[in-house]
Amino acid sequence: MKKLINQLKEKDNIIVCILFFLISLGISLNIYLEASDEIWNFQNVYKMYNGFKIYEEVNVIITPLFFWIGEAIFHIFGANLCVFRFSNCIIMTILFLYTYKLFKKLHLPKSISLLAVFLMILQQFFLIIRICFNYNTMALLFFVMGVYYLIHEKTKEKIYIQAIITILIIITKQNIGIYYLLGNIIYLCISRNSSKAKIKKTLQYMSVILVGGSVFITYLIWDNNLWNFFNYTFGGTLEFADENLIFDISGITFMVSVMIINIVTSVLFIKKKLVSEAKIENIKILFIFSTMLSILCYPIFNWTHIILGTYLIIVNIIYIAYILLKDFKQGIQKIVKIIDGIMIVAMVAFSGFNMYTWIYMITNDNYPYSWEDPFFGGMMGKEDFEENEKMIQYIEKNEKNVIVLSNRAGLYMIPLKRNNGDFDLPFKGNLGIDGEEGLIEKVDNMEETQFLIYQNEDEGIYQESEKVKEYVKNTKKYIGEIAGFEIYE
Repeated sequence: MKKLINQLKEKDNIIVCILFFLISLGISLNIYLEASDEIWNFQNVYKMYNGFKIYEEVNVIITPLFFWIGEAIFHIFGANLCVFRFSNCIIMTILFLYTYKLFKKLHLPKSISLLAVFLMILQQFFLIIRICFNYNTMALLFFVMGVYYLIHEKTKEKIYIQAIITILIIITKQNIGIYYLLGNIIYLCISRNSSKAKIKKTLQYMSVILVGGSVFITYLIWDNNLWNFFNYTFGGTLEFADENLIFDISGITFMVSVMIINIVTSVLFIKKKLVSEAKIENIKILFIFSTMLSILCYPIFNWTHIILGTYLIIVNIIYIAYILLKDFKQGIQKIVKIIDGIMIVAMVAFSGFNMYTWIYMITNDNYPYSWEDPFFGGMMGKEDFEENEKMIQYIEKNEKNVIVLSNRAGLYMIPLKRNNGDFDLPFKGNLGIDGEEGLIEKVDNMEETQFLIYQNEDEGIYQESEKVKEYVKNTKKYIGEIAGFEIYE
């Protein structure tokens, strides 16, 4: 038995990987089907799976790696929400595993490293898992991997590994990639190397990124998609920043609090040299990259973005707290092991309950979807499902083209495998360089078309273009209502 326990301790990465998978699985799958980030991302990937071209026909405003990977997964495993959510479970498992490995690389004991990850998962009650399969979480995963490979690495290949990871982040989400790139440049500039060595390493780093960028641009040119790419990923940037600025007071309070703690403690440890050079170096890395990552919250300061943006700040605070409590390590570890055991049982049980609920729902005789349906795996109440079906049938049987000018469009267009381009996600900042005026011009040029506008403004979303909706109401003929939508043509 003792030998088995020792072997398990040596294989802890495998064990915690399985554990994180079990914790993520039930929570990833048991999510209500509604108009949200998940549906909007699923919609874009599903369009690509059905032959529509990213940027040219699908108004994606993010660099394409997430969508390419999503499309490939659909072709291999099937195109439905179940597969999409299972993919989220895989991403979460790898993210938590690398976070655990990062804590261990910072020389935290395994038991404390595990508890630290548990606390980060529980922050806002599993919100990071419920964000669902998303380019933000994929970029965060690469970000954490990059910091992991930067800590205590002395190999000559380190600079090239950082460049490759930077490229991966940039083509997953461009702004987060730029923040990571800036973090690396700042770190190189403040390193203890000579000026000549700093310049050499920076040039090596940037040269790999420029080569990668050139390959990517060449591909876009070959694919006749360069203008469409720049139009959507950069053309609406100012409109997105100006029109979508929001603040969640509780989230902002949390973010400001942890940022102040991060700044004060990091600067104090670095300036006063309170610990060894190795620990100071770790704090420098975590401080630089956690600060750069926090910028991703702008301009949408809601809990989702704040949890992602403060991820590495929490890592750094836990690391510093551990250093401060070094005299109590032995006593703490005994308590932590007990807490770890309780947390494992509770979190796996909670995920298991979610898994049971999900399985019960999808195996019920009244469950409306089969594996071939895109919404298989998603749960929807009977009333919402009937309303959805009513809309789908109305659109399908209508002799005119139907545009659902709402964030809810994906709920109807996905099952119909239809693509209305910008109209399927009419958000400010998602409309390219022409913005809202460009979408109004498209409205003017459309013939034999009905526009459906959701009546309940309280259920709308701040990103929707009210200007375009008002234009339709003022210039088109009102002809009736269906399932909560006003119909204009």
